[in-house]
Amino acid sequence: MTQPLIVTQPFDHIQHAAYSKLKQTLTFKKYDTIMLNGSPHYLDPVGWYIPLASSTNTFHMASDKLEEYYLSGYVTTYDDLVLQKNYIEYKINRSLDLHAKEDFTHYTEQLKDVDQLLTHYKENRNPVAQ
Repeated sequence: MTQPLIVTQPFDHIQHAAYSKLKQTLTFKKYDTIMLNGSPHYLDPVGWYIPLASSTNTFHMASDKLEEYYLSGYVTTYDDLVLQKNYIEYKINRSLDLHAKEDFTHYTEQLKDVDQLLTHYKENRNPVAQ
């Protein structure tokens, strides 16, 4: 089973179409989840497209665009959040050892944000649109 992607910050995704009237914008809010909704398929000459679903709709997205959102930090996986939490806790402990108040404050704020994302994901595993 694949892990859903968790939206870490709000963003809009524009679904381009051959006709401008068919173009639509999908809005994603922080804490939304995006699930794989089938097998990826290749459209020549456009590239790979992935069928996805959120709690409100189903859609297709180019794999390059999904990778761009992932690398830009708009979406992440549960495992990535757990690893990030572990690293931040290490940095908090290190800042305490070094008596670095600014670092402690900085990493504490990051930890609060990651904890909120993890808690919200665990509490709201909503079924995705079909």
